[in-house]
Formats: sequence, C-alpha cells, structure tokens
Amino acid sequence: MKRILWLLVTCLLLQARVVQGQFRVVGYLPSWRGDINPAQLAQLTHVNYAFVHPTATGGLEPMQNPDKLRQLVKAAHAAKVRVLVSVGGWHDGNHSAFDSIGANSALTSVFVTNLVRLAQEYQLDGIDMDWEHPDARTASGYATLMQQLAAQLRPQGKLLTAAIAGGTWAGPGIASSVFDCVDFMNIMAYDAPAPTHSTYADAVQTLAYWKGRGLPVNKTVLGVPFYGQPGGVAFTALLAQGADPKMDLFSGVGYNGLPTIKSKTKLALDQASGIMIWELSQDAVGATSLLSAIHEEVRRRAPTKPATH
Repeated sequence: MKRILWLLVTCLLLQARVVQGQFRVVGYLPSWRGDINPAQLAQLTHVNYAFVHPTATGGLEPMQNPDKLRQLVKAAHAAKVRVLVSVGGWHDGNHSAFDSIGANSALTSVFVTNLVRLAQEYQLDGIDMDWEHPDARTASGYATLMQQLAAQLRPQGKLLTAAIAGGTWAGPGIASSVFDCVDFMNIMAYDAPAPTHSTYADAVQTLAYWKGRGLPVNKTVLGVPFYGQPGGVAFTALLAQGADPKMDLFSGVGYNGLPTIKSKTKLALDQASGIMIWELSQDAVGATSLLSAIHEEVRRRAPTKPATH
C-alpha cells in the first residue's frame, strides 16, 4: 500500500512538472514598478523585464534599474524560470528608432550586436522584441532584424520571442518568415476599444487570425491584461475601488475578472502553447489573484501540444 501511494504521489508530481514544462506562463515585469515574489515565480515559466529602448543609431538607452534586473535573474534562475529583456514597448507610440534601424543594414547589425551583448552581460535567457508596430512599409526591415537576431542568439542557447498585436491590422507588418525565427510570439490580445477591450470573443478571433496566417500552435502565446480600460487601471486597484473580481465591468471600466481569465487559459491550453500577462504588478493577492487562477487551470491538465522552450 505504501509503495502504491508513493507511486501515485510521484506520478502527480511528475505530471505537475510536465504541465509547467510544456505550457508557458509568461509575465511582464516593468522596470519602473513592482517586484516578483517567490509565490509568483512558482507560477511562471518566463519573465520579460520591460523595457530597454533602442536609439536611432542602433544603440540602447541605459537600462532602467539594472540592479532590479540582476536580482530578478538570480531569483528566477534559482526557481528554474527564464528571464528575457523586452525591447521597445509602446513608448508613447514613438517607433522612429526601430524604423531607422530597420531601414539600414549597418544599423541593424549594430543593434543586433548590442542586444546580444546585453543578453550576455545580464545572463539573460533571451530577447523579447516588442516593436510596436512594424507595418507594411517596415515589414522587411523587421524580418531582417529578427533573422539576424535568431542567427546570433540560437547558437548561444538563448531565446528570441516577439510581442505582436492581436488585431488583424497588425498582420501586414509581420512577414510569415518571422515565424521561423522566433521560439514563440506573445500576442497582445487587448487594448481594443474600451470598455470591452479584451473579451473572450476577441481572444478567439485573435488566435484564429494568427493560425490562419500560419503561426504554429507551439509558437502561439495568448496575451491577457491584468488591467482595465479606459485608463489602464490595475486589477488590484479596481478591486480596491469596489469592483467584483468575478465580473468584467466596473464604473465604465472593462477588465478581465477571474472567470474570464480562467476561460482564456482553457482556450490557450486548447489552441496555443502558453498565456502571457501584462503585467505582474497589477495583480491582486490571495483568492482574487489572476495569476493564481491561471495556475489552477494549467495544473488541471497538460496541453496536447507541448512546447520545447
């Protein structure tokens, strides 16, 4: 009997490890606010430190809070969680530096060299490219940049990922050739018109669009918001104001409550290889934690299509 119980416990533990190893849970952490605690790290597979910004000549602006990044890398690696630096971000809609780099082969090479050096300096597991957003005019430069980055990072065993928009309007800026360059893509399925800026239906449509574009399931990661629109109000702040954690609307602000987050996690388990969060410091704690709700769904079952990175 003891041996049977031991085998049962061992199988359950192995199953939990398989689930965590297969299904990605990617959380962004801003450089300017918040920290990650051990409980959160235990529920993540990847953390993207946001952001480092490019210069128009292929350089990098100084890293914000570099000691915070070093501490994150140390803690995450101890927990077997991978850390990437996210490059770019919304940046008030100013993507002129990316445009300049992508239009010039010499600047692209300089930029790639600087990013690889950054990954080595901070002992990162990879680079997350968050160019918001390449369009039909800059698509070629974006694809070349990603190809060169992949060629430099892969031999070092480092990841290359990308944050891409959820809407179909972003399609012309992402050539299908980019799919071969990345380990996976974080699809920002949020920030549609408020207050219904990130509905379950939007998530379904987003996954269907990128699948139709040829993005492999094992490289598809569904993004969810830990904030509401309009105003970008953090989920934890909404709860403090009286919002119901089980609803999706409060005083004209739309957000994703616990049921919607769980439903989206199930959708990602069925049709993608992971779920992505913007961003971790906006989560609540305890029974109302959205990250914990994701973790509960992931633990319930293993994905049918395992990821390798």
